[in-house]
Amino acid sequence: MSVDLELELVSDNSRLNELCMHWMTREIIALDTEFMRVSTFYPKAGLIQVGDRGKNYLLDPLALTDWRSFLAVLQCPTVTKVLHSCSEDLVLFYSIFKCIPSPLFDTQRAAAFLGYGFSISYLNLVLKLLNIVLEKGETRSDWLQRPLSAQQLKYAALDVAYLPEVHRLLKAQLEQKSFLEFFEADCARLSDSTIHAENEAGWQDIYLSMGASWRLNRQQLGALKPLCVWREQVARARDKPRSWIARDADLMQLVEKMPVDRQALTQLKDMSRNLYQQDAEQVLEIIAGSSPVSQQDADLVEGLPLTQAQRALLKRCQQQVEQVSAQTGIAVELLARKKLLVQLLHLNPPGGTQTALKWPASMASTWQRVLLVDALTEVLIHGK
Repeated sequence: MSVDLELELVSDNSRLNELCMHWMTREIIALDTEFMRVSTFYPKAGLIQVGDRGKNYLLDPLALTDWRSFLAVLQCPTVTKVLHSCSEDLVLFYSIFKCIPSPLFDTQRAAAFLGYGFSISYLNLVLKLLNIVLEKGETRSDWLQRPLSAQQLKYAALDVAYLPEVHRLLKAQLEQKSFLEFFEADCARLSDSTIHAENEAGWQDIYLSMGASWRLNRQQLGALKPLCVWREQVARARDKPRSWIARDADLMQLVEKMPVDRQALTQLKDMSRNLYQQDAEQVLEIIAGSSPVSQQDADLVEGLPLTQAQRALLKRCQQQVEQVSAQTGIAVELLARKKLLVQLLHLNPPGGTQTALKWPASMASTWQRVLLVDALTEVLIHGK
């Protein structure tokens, strides 16, 4: 199979409105984005690609100013939006438009349900399903330059050209295996995760998963928690990468040493320049005003060393997950990562009196539970 590469660069608002009226009548459209994210927190859009039955439209965000009709398409419940490996695209859409394309069909996630591997590339998926070889092309282009080269435009169009047919084949396979409902729930979770990442309430738990934070005491964790929140706030306010505000290593050194004044701060070596200059007073104020986390919160820190018995249980849980993966074809990484299994170990210690698994709040109702509950109950509740 091949697709005639018909493309149109759209830089006129009236043309975009005309196309959007047409796209509202479609069952699916393919989407992709090209962006730059080198020196900023939020991605800077260079192109937004739309694929529609062999026609490929490249929307120019540097020229277009009226996106209202396009937002209606993004949120239209009767038009499925097909993307591949959509996490970064969703960040772009949410940062620009404050909405997520919905309903969503991520072809990379669909492939992970169907035995093609957890993170297969668009090029390899097109090769496997359609026997078409695509060139890598302009992966490191400057998408904010104008005019864009003919090669850039072709590369961008190819990123959506084959998605409609890939979607058709993958959806049929998901339906055949009765996985479509699971897959749709997983795509909804991807959307929720993007929105949650911009919710300040979620930043309160960032410290729990930072590197070697398990080595810190409760007082140090109590300082790390607000410092992580501060970094999120400042990175967004200045639109700079987190590491430009403070690296993880900087925050760890701050809470390990707990400086009380500028002189103590200057004794810390190899810190980001802003922490000595622009942000010194605020950082010192945060540290001074911090208080220890509770023991209950400290126990939630990721990476806490496991006992020998817990390591043995973890291995048995991983084996059970691998068996479910082999039986279903669903990638292990989609079913349960090590992080989740460790949480389950802590929630279901040996010798407990419960007769049913306790699940983390993040899995209050997920499709993975349906597939894993019997296998993990055997290990964690029945000790088999």
